[in-house]
Amino acid sequence: QIRVTSSRMIRVTQVDSEEELEKFSLWNVVFSFLRGKLNDTSIDVDLYSNKTCLKVELLEPGTSYTVVLLRRFDPKLFLVFFLGLLLFFCGDTLSRSQIFYYSAGISVGLLASLLVLVYMMSKVMPKKSPVYFLLVGGWSFSLYLLQLIFKNLQEICKSYWQYLLGYLLSVGLLSFAVCYRYGPLENERSINLLSWALQLLGLLLIYSGIQIHPIALGLVLVAVCTKNLDYPLQWAFAAYR
Repeated sequence: QIRVTSSRMIRVTQVDSEEELEKFSLWNVVFSFLRGKLNDTSIDVDLYSNKTCLKVELLEPGTSYTVVLLRRFDPKLFLVFFLGLLLFFCGDTLSRSQIFYYSAGISVGLLASLLVLVYMMSKVMPKKSPVYFLLVGGWSFSLYLLQLIFKNLQEICKSYWQYLLGYLLSVGLLSFAVCYRYGPLENERSINLLSWALQLLGLLLIYSGIQIHPIALGLVLVAVCTKNLDYPLQWAFAAYR
């Protein structure tokens, strides 16, 4: 992890190569204005990356900053790995659980409402407006907004907790009403599809939670073999008893 600290507000941007540091890009300009101005920011670095390029923009004269490289245990990756194990080994049970159905439906509704908002704004925005070109890429722009919101979630909870509470209650109740209207899955094939999707998502999270790719791939293979060898292991244990 690369940590950049400064005496005043700065803007840190990560690029792929040195050439992009000097290259002009409309998207980079737009995102630079949207990107939060911080005096303490961190960027995760892949262990297998050959190089990592950062662009530090000084917003005020006389600003001093330091760049420090840290190597430590990341609890977020551990949570991703643990969630992957839970989804993979409990996918069959979760796909038949009504509690999981309603909680997942409400969570998806809370996150997808931003995509719907961006889509509606792109429909009413004039075609020649420069903001329209930003909203055309609704998926990427919405995902960026979600990332920005989660990064500043603590500050949002402190300053705008009334609006956040109102948003959670209104969208959560609407999502619950939609889930209640259609009801949990009853068709066996639909349940199987949901179970397979959860297990596949679990494998992806297991692989993403380990930064050393050979070990991550080995753990994925062990998880698949363990799940498929469940009954033979029970038979072997019964024979041993």
